[in-house]
Amino acid sequence: MEDGEKSGEIKQLALIVFAGENRFLVHEEPKSWISETDYRTMLKESFPFARCCNVFINGTFHEVEQSLNDFLRAYSYSYIILQSSYDCQGYLLISSTEENLLWTLSKVPSTISTTEILIIYNSDLLANSRLFNGSIYNNANVNLVTVSGIWSLSENFLQPRNFEEIERYTDLRFKNGLSNFKGRELQIASYYNPPMMYLKRTVKKTVNGIQAEIYLTDNDSERDGIELRMFMLIAERLNFTWSIRSPPGEYKYGRLTDNNTWEGGMISQLLAKEIDLAFGGIWLKADHNMLTNLTGPWGLLEIRFLVPRPKPFTSFLALTKPFTPLVWTSVILTLLWQTCYMTIRARVKPQESTKRFRRFSYTCMELVGRLIGVWMPRRISGVKIQLQFWQIAGLVLVTAYCSSLAATLTGTEYEERIDTVKQFVEAGLTWGKEGPLPTFNEYVNLNDKYSAILPQRFKSEKNYQERHLRILEGKYGIVGRVVGGVFFPDNDVEGPDFHNYRLMMNPTGGYYLCFAMQPWLVDKVNMMMLRAIETGFKSFYLKDVIHRRASSSLREVLVEHDKNNGTTIPLALTPLTSGFVMLTVGLTVASVVFLFELFSKNKPEKSSDLMYPKNRDSDAATCEGKKDFRQARKELNITKLIKPGNTKHRRNQCSRIQ
Repeated sequence: MEDGEKSGEIKQLALIVFAGENRFLVHEEPKSWISETDYRTMLKESFPFARCCNVFINGTFHEVEQSLNDFLRAYSYSYIILQSSYDCQGYLLISSTEENLLWTLSKVPSTISTTEILIIYNSDLLANSRLFNGSIYNNANVNLVTVSGIWSLSENFLQPRNFEEIERYTDLRFKNGLSNFKGRELQIASYYNPPMMYLKRTVKKTVNGIQAEIYLTDNDSERDGIELRMFMLIAERLNFTWSIRSPPGEYKYGRLTDNNTWEGGMISQLLAKEIDLAFGGIWLKADHNMLTNLTGPWGLLEIRFLVPRPKPFTSFLALTKPFTPLVWTSVILTLLWQTCYMTIRARVKPQESTKRFRRFSYTCMELVGRLIGVWMPRRISGVKIQLQFWQIAGLVLVTAYCSSLAATLTGTEYEERIDTVKQFVEAGLTWGKEGPLPTFNEYVNLNDKYSAILPQRFKSEKNYQERHLRILEGKYGIVGRVVGGVFFPDNDVEGPDFHNYRLMMNPTGGYYLCFAMQPWLVDKVNMMMLRAIETGFKSFYLKDVIHRRASSSLREVLVEHDKNNGTTIPLALTPLTSGFVMLTVGLTVASVVFLFELFSKNKPEKSSDLMYPKNRDSDAATCEGKKDFRQARKELNITKLIKPGNTKHRRNQCSRIQ
């Protein structure tokens, strides 16, 4: 039958199928060579997971009618006729000619390991038929039913795949338990990546015509690692052998190019089918999942930096540390407000007890003295309530200040910790790695304005010596991963280099960890990995490997050293410098005033009748018994000035005023 005739027959069949309930004008229903019960069993066992079926039928009119009727009676899920959809994982192929079946098989996505195919051949099948060639089915699960017998294709993880003849339709049961690889050797890719895998020594071998660096696994101390031990458990349960090779080139995983192709690394080996499975801290992300098959996540890692520890320091302004700038500002503003209030009140409403507050400087000094408790004049009539509250506030402030000051000066003060990317950038830190430039958007969020600066701070490194010199400079951040709560650097760092480093609190990125593999391995490895997680093997391997392999230096970076440990330190001069400076300034001012007074005393007096204001005020106060104080002083000022010691003239003056 020509292709044009096939197409016409298919279109005519499609019209007949959807014509209505009485779609076939046949008086006698033809009988099928498969009973209805066997047909149901055959569909059930051939499509254990698929809940949608793509149906392709070819043959004479009566053969198509009979096959379609049998299928509609036995299948209770959704189906598509003469079309294909990737959402439907089941494929039913019915024909009486081998050529039509082979042509239809070429349209089936058999490389997908979850594809389920049932072939019904309405004739006897010869032993040398091309339908028995297992390689044409790739990774699909296939059952073949003919008039002469029933065959089931071996599992897709076995090589070569062969059809096994069975006697009953119930034997078509899909093997959904633990698979048995029967000792098949799988090719694996990984690399030295603590704490995932610790194999180091390699030897060159040619495997399947490809030269590879094969890891030697005769050393028990090297045959260790979280993912390596999980892989060895999976290999034991699934009964396969393995050979681990190192990925070629400078890329361990490879990277996506601009034209959406993968370059180098383990992912490229999977795409070229050089290997069957890869592990070694593979991140579960979009570009990996787009080109290869990934398992479900088994763990989580965070990308973090080690940053220099805060250094202890002493400050010239240590005496101001007990209060924040806001508190100091509030105290100063309150003092100014109280001084202005007292000064204005004394000038607007003059009284004998408040006359000293008419001068702003005098009022400010007295209020400061009362605030710190070193000045307690007895005369407070007229402003008793204000000064009492002022002194109570001073008592509270001084008590809090002294208590905090004692704790501050006897403890060690440290620089601010670097815990965010913003602080990392402001501290002027750089970072780097050996090998090719990393994909920066995998390490940091380039949409953040501070994180976008980190690629500019990156410096490539050639070896450990170059990295060691940068660490000694103290302006370097060590990039790495946190797995199981412990930090592991991306490149080799010696233990002493961790001494002055701590773990930055905020991570810059995080990824789930998984395995990558060929599609026919996904279901089997996923099942084993899920069982390893549920039974606690994953948690055991994680804790055991980190407990044995993580050095004390890697754990020490998690401990903060800038905390107060309860010990006191002797006071040094630097924290008290501001106090000594204030004392020196005060003594200097007092000395200048004293010298000025001495200089003024040695000058000749302009008048022998000079009288000091203090004695003049005293005379006015004495004469205030019957007259107003200001009036008495006024009258006294207009009289002839007399010397302080002339008592006779003072009595005469008072008598004249009275």
